[in-house]
Amino acid sequence: MITPVELQSKNFKSGIGYDKKDVDNFVSELQKNYETMYKENMELNDKINTLNEGINYYKSIEKTLQKALLLAEQAAEDTKEAARKQAKAIEEEASGKASLLISESYKEVLHLKQQTIKLVQQYEAYKAQFKHLAAAQAEMLESEAFSLHIDDMDSLQEVTKVELPKTEVPKTEFQYNTASDMKEEGTIDKSVPAEEEAGFEFYHLTEE
Repeated sequence: MITPVELQSKNFKSGIGYDKKDVDNFVSELQKNYETMYKENMELNDKINTLNEGINYYKSIEKTLQKALLLAEQAAEDTKEAARKQAKAIEEEASGKASLLISESYKEVLHLKQQTIKLVQQYEAYKAQFKHLAAAQAEMLESEAFSLHIDDMDSLQEVTKVELPKTEVPKTEFQYNTASDMKEEGTIDKSVPAEEEAGFEFYHLTEE
């Protein structure tokens, strides 16, 4: 683009043609207008550059925000996936514990049922034994050995009516003698060995 200085320094060859004065005046006015337009153009270029820098800056921010958004979305997705995996693991663990608890509870119930059946069977067996024993006892009570006859009762009543003669029973006392005392009195058998004498103790009755 021609600058105002180049336009001002431009020389034309003289000769037959346009009036030099008119041409100079036109070129001078054209120079002024061109200079003004040139300055405006430079200012506009500066503004364009400034705007382009701003646009580039905002574009870089936009890219950074897009990257940050993508990273946030990826982090959110990773967090969701980790949460899903953890929830699934917790669910599986809880399900396993529940299954184990149910199995143990079922075994315990089955064991209690078996014990109940065993106790009922033992009760029925004891009940049958006691019924058999009671029946045997009842049969024994109905037997001839446990029967009382009227004749026997009458004879017993007559016996109780008989008065016995009164007799005096001599008073006696129990005297405790050792083997050594009996030896002194001469009441012990001499044939008993001496080592066995100490092991014998006798009781005898003496009248007052």
